[in-house]
Amino acid sequence: MLCIKQGAALLVSAALGLGAACSAAVAADMAALPRKAPPPSPFVLDVHGFVDVTFKNTSVTPRGLMVREYSGLTSQVANGLALDVYKDPAGFINGISFYAGTWNDIWSKNNDPVVGSWAEFDWWVGMSVKFARHWKFGVEYVEFLSPTTVTTSFPATERNFEFSLAYDDSHWGNPIVINPYVKLFYAASGPSTVVLGKRGGTYDIEIGMVPTFDTKKYSGVPLIFSAPTWITVGPKDYWNRQDGTTNFCGLLSNAPCATSNAGVFSTGLQGKYMLEQAIPKRLGSWYVKGGFQYYHIINEALLGAQVLTGAAGGASGVAGTFPNAHKDIVVGYGGFGFTF
Repeated sequence: MLCIKQGAALLVSAALGLGAACSAAVAADMAALPRKAPPPSPFVLDVHGFVDVTFKNTSVTPRGLMVREYSGLTSQVANGLALDVYKDPAGFINGISFYAGTWNDIWSKNNDPVVGSWAEFDWWVGMSVKFARHWKFGVEYVEFLSPTTVTTSFPATERNFEFSLAYDDSHWGNPIVINPYVKLFYAASGPSTVVLGKRGGTYDIEIGMVPTFDTKKYSGVPLIFSAPTWITVGPKDYWNRQDGTTNFCGLLSNAPCATSNAGVFSTGLQGKYMLEQAIPKRLGSWYVKGGFQYYHIINEALLGAQVLTGAAGGASGVAGTFPNAHKDIVVGYGGFGFTF
């Protein structure tokens, strides 16, 4: 009996010793294995920017206001910076960015006695949020300022907010990407952004899309075609405040302008050629571009506004006449720029 007890004790001791040895070996192996790196932080600090220079035969705002007649050269320079602060491809919120920029409008026939060809200066700040992988929401504050002193220019700062929602359908895999979007443009204060409309506290809505075809995917040529298309709608007083000071329609340019909830329909075609073979990527992504944008003016008050901007047969500082207003407008343009 004593022998059996001693044998059992020896077996237990041996098992414990083996277990300890195995545990030590496993611990040594685990120590030798590389540890998995923690996931990268979604909080980043990436800077992007752009410069764009465009030359046009005239100028029309996205809301359908033709700001000058077909004469001279219109040069427009836009630039901006964006700061990405959050990126998480796997989460519901995929990215957050803050941005700011400026825009200058220069017209060769502005003829201002103080600032010469400088016709308008705009600046903006905003933020955008990418979410659910394919959606982007944006909010922006923008001011329109006129340094010019001619009578056909708006007399004070226009303060506005713009809210946007866009969908990126490129993941569908179709040759042409549609890129639908909607924007709410809120004119907070200042003169009417369409001249004859309500002065502040009003809005319009832009419903659009930017069909895009990238030929590089199929031919290797770095040429991108796009067709920006939209229509604007909103309350009637956005375009015509009807306060007794907006009668610029009719044969004599003194009749009341008809009211409508629609503003302008626009479509166009642009070709953008990337200069990646000529300019190194470290110097930015450079391009040249050219195309046209067609505007069909739906709202009669926008035609009446051309009397005051000089676009209806007038000139810098000279009013036009309603019979000469342009219901259908084609803006041709070309330019260059880069992003980084």
